[in-house]
Amino acid sequence: KIAATKRNNRIKKSAKNGDSQRKGRASPTCHELLGEAIARVTGFMNTLRLDQRIEADKKDPFFRMVTWLKEGGARFPELYMRRYRDDHRGVHALTNIDPQKEILYVPLKFIMTSEMAKSSPIGKSIALSKVEVESSHTWLAAFLLSEKAKQKSSFFYPYISILPETFSTIPLFFKQDLLDELKGSFSLEKIDRRNEHLRKEFDAIAAKVPEFKKFGHDAFVWARLVIITRIFGIVVNNIKTDGLVPYADMLNHKLPRDTAWTYQDTLKGFTINTCRPIKLGEEVFDSYGRKCNHRFFVNYGFALTENEDNEAVVTVRLKSSDPEASRKARIFQNFLVRPYHERSYQIPAKYDQKTRALFGFLRLCKMNAKELLAFAGERKMIRHDPEALLENVLPTSKRNELLVLQEVQQAAETAMSAFSTSIETDEKLLKNKDYKSLNHRNCIVMRLGEKKVLQWFIDLADRATRMLEYRSFLSFASHAKAIMHQDTEFDVYVEKVLEPLAINESMLL
Repeated sequence: KIAATKRNNRIKKSAKNGDSQRKGRASPTCHELLGEAIARVTGFMNTLRLDQRIEADKKDPFFRMVTWLKEGGARFPELYMRRYRDDHRGVHALTNIDPQKEILYVPLKFIMTSEMAKSSPIGKSIALSKVEVESSHTWLAAFLLSEKAKQKSSFFYPYISILPETFSTIPLFFKQDLLDELKGSFSLEKIDRRNEHLRKEFDAIAAKVPEFKKFGHDAFVWARLVIITRIFGIVVNNIKTDGLVPYADMLNHKLPRDTAWTYQDTLKGFTINTCRPIKLGEEVFDSYGRKCNHRFFVNYGFALTENEDNEAVVTVRLKSSDPEASRKARIFQNFLVRPYHERSYQIPAKYDQKTRALFGFLRLCKMNAKELLAFAGERKMIRHDPEALLENVLPTSKRNELLVLQEVQQAAETAMSAFSTSIETDEKLLKNKDYKSLNHRNCIVMRLGEKKVLQWFIDLADRATRMLEYRSFLSFASHAKAIMHQDTEFDVYVEKVLEPLAINESMLL
């Protein structure tokens, strides 16, 4: 009613003051204005009734959960849930909401925490068995399954009853035709590892805890997916823990974030506050953090079309034909860099910590006898952090860096060749919406993101090689000025690597 009144008032005000866009045309009659107002209000109210069906239908499990939460002291008066399709829903604003305003409060008693799980009967049985639990999520998964088995006698039944029965968008359950769409993607390895880990975790505990074995492997996988898709990392009474927070876990992901969440000991509950103004009817988002698409894809079942945190995998090697191979192998072994003969790096399209480790490994691999002697003499560092050693290996000469760039380009091209489609093909498929299902679309987005990262490194090698071919620093600086500020991440590599290298080489000349 409030929303309808506001809209009606805006229409009346517009009619009274005159609409500048109507100049030059006949003024609308009262009947036309009234008809327009009725159409707008009716349309909004029909939409609102449809959207609120999740919570308004007393037979719907969501109604039961909302009632359970409200009766227990939870607060979210300015929010409602909207269902887009059977397996997709979101949270929307019932009114205009100011920034820095609390929009949700869930008392601690409604939150399933890891501590609660460990102190439960099933948790104690697992602890007494002395079995090594590899993932902290397993404790909550076991507790969730034990509570689910209680059905309506469980305090958490209203929450458990709204949890999805299946996870059709999670690639762990993809059939071969969809997995074939991921040919060349390192997400296939991630999927295999996740399935292997879940099987290993279940079998290890089931062998020692009979009551856990009764749940079955499929149910355990379901519970683990519930945890990973809904978990919040919180601190309760100075204890870091994980928790399932009803209603809060209904918010979808977006960057930059709309909201900020935390657990507040003073309130003894979980709260969400707005970070910006949110308009009536607008979807309210959470942020799942900055992640590569493979984590969104494998863990949550979606992939972002634009994601600057995407990564790709390249494999590089210390060639056995290198005349200094044995000396380099000893250095790698001495600094605990293993394996050293072949290493795979998961890297983003930027010169960050991960990329520096890749370049550092290759710089060592490409050093000549003189450079190797100087490096071995300089490095008297702690051996317990080999990656820190690699990240801080600087280029020793233009010759060295040119060889590194050549190796990076070849590794990226090799990884690119493993895909069945090109970047252009995938972009066209997405633009024309030429995919069979949402899962098919996510496969395309996933592989396209990797290929764009690989292409960035191929292009970086081309551009950097051209810059290093200039003999004078003035020529280098002139070319750098012409091409920089077009790619911020490439600029970082120029400033941190190429520019100091060009200055040093010019001084030597």
